[in-house]
Amino acid sequence: MKLKMKLTKTKPETHDTKTLTLESAERPDFKPGQFFIAEFTRPEKIPKRSYSASSSPTKKGVLEFTVKAVQGGIVSNLLNGAKPGEEFIVDGPYGHFFFDEKEMPQIVMLGAGSGIAPFRSICRYIIDKKLKTKATLVYCSRTLEDIICHDELIEFSKKMKGLKLVISLSREEREGYHFGRIDDAMVKGITAKNKGAFYFICGPPQMVSGTEGMLLANGIAKERIKSEKYG
Repeated sequence: MKLKMKLTKTKPETHDTKTLTLESAERPDFKPGQFFIAEFTRPEKIPKRSYSASSSPTKKGVLEFTVKAVQGGIVSNLLNGAKPGEEFIVDGPYGHFFFDEKEMPQIVMLGAGSGIAPFRSICRYIIDKKLKTKATLVYCSRTLEDIICHDELIEFSKKMKGLKLVISLSREEREGYHFGRIDDAMVKGITAKNKGAFYFICGPPQMVSGTEGMLLANGIAKERIKSEKYG
């Protein structure tokens, strides 16, 4: 479904990441975790790009994208510089990377960088629907300054009674934060406590492939793993 939506607000999340709020009288229904194809309506030809919704499907008429400006990335940089009032064509939703509340009473979300976007949608949805989902969220960032939606992640841990939150930093050691990337030792610890969970992985291609391999090696069935590569 294609729909014209207007940018109504931009919110800086970090030094290189913004959340864009798009609104319209209607908005396509979607499942938490799915993505849309966003297209500029400017006269010049700008490539289309896919972005996961970071808003909850419960917010009717509103769609949010959390976009990191990638070095050399034409569209991501243009989106980060876009001003309220600009119109976009939004096509979707697409993808099998989504949370199903009926089928998934227990989930583990493993993300890095802007891969946090679909997990914001999932967590917001769980909170809005007051679900009793048991969830683990592991989010990896380079430094404290690079953590996208830091305050909101802390809020999730307060509002979701069944959530275990782990924020990991790969380039600096800070008290209260795990140090390092997602590795086999971490995966072993998580899988031991979440045997029957569904696993979601989202982030850079190398991180996604490596994490998926570790989950499989630790006995998680392939049909219980959903992955989305960014970049």
